[in-house]
Amino acid sequence: MAERQNNTSISAIIITHNSSVHILSCLKVLSAELIKYESEMILFDNYSIDTTISSARTAYPSIKIIKSDKNIGFGAANNQAVLQAQGKYILLVNPDLILDNGSIAVLLDVLENRSNAGAVVPRLRNSDESFQPTCRQFPRINNIIFSRGSILSKLDMRHDHDRYTLGDLDKITEVPAVAATCMLIERAFFLKLGGFDTRFFLFMEDTDLSVRIGQMGKKIYFVPQAGGVHFWGEGTSISMEKRRLLHHISVWKYFLKYFPNGFSVFILPIMLAINYIFGLIINKKQK
Repeated sequence: MAERQNNTSISAIIITHNSSVHILSCLKVLSAELIKYESEMILFDNYSIDTTISSARTAYPSIKIIKSDKNIGFGAANNQAVLQAQGKYILLVNPDLILDNGSIAVLLDVLENRSNAGAVVPRLRNSDESFQPTCRQFPRINNIIFSRGSILSKLDMRHDHDRYTLGDLDKITEVPAVAATCMLIERAFFLKLGGFDTRFFLFMEDTDLSVRIGQMGKKIYFVPQAGGVHFWGEGTSISMEKRRLLHHISVWKYFLKYFPNGFSVFILPIMLAINYIFGLIINKKQK
């Protein structure tokens, strides 16, 4: 085993649910990166019925595995795993993410050397090496209707001023909100935030966390010098239709939390239902 470079302690947390397709590739790279630190890998399994757990345990006997007897959701699973983590820093990693070599060191350097940094995220790529956007503005009605999951985003309309998803950046940049696909954050700070809000089963829990990071006076930084390939949507066996439904529900819950008005209570759910139905129709026609 290679000698550790320092005594920085990191707990890498991977939430799985029927994630056997990519889990070993994810853990192989992750373990090679973590060997440079005092570290641990924690796999919280949301009731997989495939070979996720057995494959991970066989290949990495030292991995800490927490098994749930039901799928409690992404945020709740992370919260439970963080409570059992021993590291000073928490590295959240999706099971379908393959980190680039040296990425943890780059992220750690930014988090430790910027006093106002609350969390840092890398630049992710799709399997074809194209840029995968993970940074976004905070949701508002005039930008969410043109978000990636909206049917209006398919139309040829000029809406740059209402852009929800942020584009690529070539330098370390403060961003409003990020996906938790890969995020490095101090454990004590995560706990001080109260962890993820468990009302969000899947999706929007990371945007909500981003809001609260800002409310605590901290910043989130996008770090393009760190990176990885994310096989988006392949980390779990949940169907695309169910993913879309869960996303729509989480968007509604987000607006109810931050904008508890008549629009959020009565009008938005109708808009989301229409968008979901039309999305299903469009997807079926494309198949």
